[in-house]
Amino acid sequence: MGVGFFSWIGVSNMFQLCSGIIFVLVMSQSYIFVFETRSSSLQMNRFKMTRTSTRLLYHGLLYLANSVILLEFLATPEDQVAAKLDALKRDPCPTVEFFEYDILVILTDQRIIGIVFLYGPVLLTNIIFNILFYVLCTVYHLYIVPSKSTSMDTRKKQQKFFIGIIAQTIIPLTLLWSLVVTIIVDMITHSVSQELVNLIMVMFSLHGIVESVAVLSVHQSYRRAVWKIVHRDIHDSGFNLWKLNVRTGFRSQ
Repeated sequence: MGVGFFSWIGVSNMFQLCSGIIFVLVMSQSYIFVFETRSSSLQMNRFKMTRTSTRLLYHGLLYLANSVILLEFLATPEDQVAAKLDALKRDPCPTVEFFEYDILVILTDQRIIGIVFLYGPVLLTNIIFNILFYVLCTVYHLYIVPSKSTSMDTRKKQQKFFIGIIAQTIIPLTLLWSLVVTIIVDMITHSVSQELVNLIMVMFSLHGIVESVAVLSVHQSYRRAVWKIVHRDIHDSGFNLWKLNVRTGFRSQ
């Protein structure tokens, strides 16, 4: 939506940016939720969450902590003309898009910019730490110290499902990390072109489609269900075509 459609229908840049960051935070929280749920489903895990209220409180507080980054928009200057002139002082040679399109300058105060750049890695570390914690808990109880009360067949199915979750997470995350890597490279080299940024944003917007395809691909039960649907549609289409040919043949006779 934010790669052109919203701009085409006249939605403000501020709304696009705020809603985009909110969706990214929700998406990041969903990854934590997936691994936390997988970890809490293991009966022998001492860190599991058994109450819905506890889970809601934990994920709610974690999301609020990550949402602190949205406070930066309170410092967005109202006078965008002066903000653009200030941006030109700091970067006198911007790309041509700076002059051709409606540009939103979010921050001009260097102190706030420094805080935001500092909070970004903190937020990222927080998300990675939570995911890694539940991954290690699951690995520990499924592979290192498996429960004796769980049958071998059940444990193998749990391990297979866990590997599927890892795969369905890593595949779409490559698109998200492409944006992070691009930002880091630009901060170090200051040589990332606008064309590359546009390409990265298009890749970033494909995250939802890639994630859906990954979920349907890595899990055997989903693959079988999709194959049955496709096979049934092909069979029905072929059968309908055969009936049409038969009817057409009778009519021609």
